[in-house]
Amino acid sequence: MAAGMELRPAPVMAAHTSPALVAFASFLQLPALDLEARVAEELAANPALEEDPAPPACPLCGAPLVPPGTCPCWYGSARAPERPGPDRTAAERPGAAASPEPPVDDRAAWLLAEIAAELPAADAPLAAYLVGSLGPRGRLDGSAEEIAAALGVPAARVRRALAALRAAAPPGSAACDLRECLLLQLDRWEERHGTPEPSVRSVLAGHLEALADEACFPAAAAALGVPVGEIRRVRAFVRAELRPSPGLDLAPPPATACAPPDLVITPASDGDGADGAYTVTLLEPLRLRLSVSPSYLACLAAPSAPGEAPAGERLARAQVGRAREFLCRLDRRWRTLHRIAAYIVDAQQPFLDAGPAELRPLCRREVAGALGLHESTVSRAVAGRVALLPHGGRTMPLAGFFGAPTGVGTVLRDLVERESRPLSDTELARLLTERGFPVARRTVAKYRAGLGIEPHARRAAHRPAA
Repeated sequence: MAAGMELRPAPVMAAHTSPALVAFASFLQLPALDLEARVAEELAANPALEEDPAPPACPLCGAPLVPPGTCPCWYGSARAPERPGPDRTAAERPGAAASPEPPVDDRAAWLLAEIAAELPAADAPLAAYLVGSLGPRGRLDGSAEEIAAALGVPAARVRRALAALRAAAPPGSAACDLRECLLLQLDRWEERHGTPEPSVRSVLAGHLEALADEACFPAAAAALGVPVGEIRRVRAFVRAELRPSPGLDLAPPPATACAPPDLVITPASDGDGADGAYTVTLLEPLRLRLSVSPSYLACLAAPSAPGEAPAGERLARAQVGRAREFLCRLDRRWRTLHRIAAYIVDAQQPFLDAGPAELRPLCRREVAGALGLHESTVSRAVAGRVALLPHGGRTMPLAGFFGAPTGVGTVLRDLVERESRPLSDTELARLLTERGFPVARRTVAKYRAGLGIEPHARRAAHRPAA
């Protein structure tokens, strides 16, 4: 029996990616600057597409936007309407209002922008005071308790702002002296490498002066119960890995690193929605106000002579069609971005009201399912987008509205909430190591202060007697 081959058509149902869908996906994920370049190319190539020459207006104050599409009111140069809330009320308390304002420069503005999203709005003046108090070497003149007493605010607030400042600044910044500066750098080094250095910590904590004179090595080694060679290794480690002046790194990034926000989140007025709601305004439609040329439309609307249309009219129709197609793609991009951003803002309303502690878990799959979109569409729309938050002129990546995976801070808070008795920082460090987060005791203390959790002695004092 002879073998043969033949082709037979058969109907099959399968997902098919159309060229239009591929073009839309590519158009959706374009960053704002790339989109403006794309628009400029289209304006140069198609005379039927026109741009409104008048400068766009700010959605908050109505003033004309300045290049690259920003307004001074977003960053505090002019007061924009703010929404009263618990954070605002706390900031207006006499103790907070009396806090002196530090000098503000480019470095301070950059550093404040880095830590603003990690703190409640009420702690913004406190963070500005800490940043303004940094000396040339990046150090502070007093401890958190001394600063709290001088300002008349709770020490927990100062520790929380100080932890956010130290996390954003180079390792060792915002220390009180050289010893604390080196210990803070060691904390960051141990976190990064996952390797504890107990000998280095012991020497820095109790025998820092001995590292300056080799004649003091035997006494330090005897006090710590280690060989003299271990003290030499510690000195080599300090010279290679740690620095006495991390404040020299506190310089702002290049100006090109700053980009205008893609959307503005503002409190909804009484007539726009329920109390506590927010509205989202995209800035691209304000900056890129395009339309089909009225002269082209008038030319095509005029009756032409009987017979075949002249070549000029056919060219004009083709250019108008191309302009309308480009505008449709822009409109679809903006409608998709607005739908996704509005859903995210509505879902994270408690975060906008109260701060990072209220950021709830949110995934792209949930947003896609609620809006009838593909998960990849949500990812493309969110990637690289920056939102201007409604309070304090702070900006935040739109991707930051999605709840992060469980980290050491979340696990630490859960351990403290579930403890049957107050656990010490050493015990918490051991439990965190068992759960896959190898951290040192001082690192636990830093995270605990950042989360506003009191030391175990104070937690024990506040616990009711059995």
